[in-house]
Amino acid sequence: MNAITTRLLSKGIEQVAGSGVGIDEDGGLCFPDGLTPKRVHRFIEIVLAQDFETPKSALAALFARVGVPSAAIEALREVLTDDASLDVSAIAKHPVALARSLPSVRQIPVAFRTFLVEGLGFATEKDGTLEEAVVSTRKGAARALGCKARWDAILAEKDGVGEIARGWRERSAP
Repeated sequence: MNAITTRLLSKGIEQVAGSGVGIDEDGGLCFPDGLTPKRVHRFIEIVLAQDFETPKSALAALFARVGVPSAAIEALREVLTDDASLDVSAIAKHPVALARSLPSVRQIPVAFRTFLVEGLGFATEKDGTLEEAVVSTRKGAARALGCKARWDAILAEKDGVGEIARGWRERSAP
């Protein structure tokens, strides 16, 4: 993907999805605070205590669990590859349907931020953006786990993270 296209798409993604969300030079989805699709995939597997074949399927499962509208999840299924890269050709094929789903897609960062604040409890209402909530969650999880405040160190503490998420998992079970 060329640099101009990447910048334009990243700017558009951030406008829709919120602070800290964009795409990298390869078209991969970037999340706030250094969360890569691989890290998000691992985080979701630990939090949901379930294995997922791809980052895309993990995102869809978590988003459904935290109350993201089904239209938004469907839109993501249309425009993301299995490794959570943006499929530009899919966007070009379905512009009208995707435009119709924008109001529900805008609910993704709201639902995810709410999950971080109310579900895991490390972020607070003072963390007004998704990016602020992700940073607070990283720092709070590191304190609770007694590890370095880096995502890889936190994700290496599978049992601890799983235990942190257990209460939310039980409360939010379908």
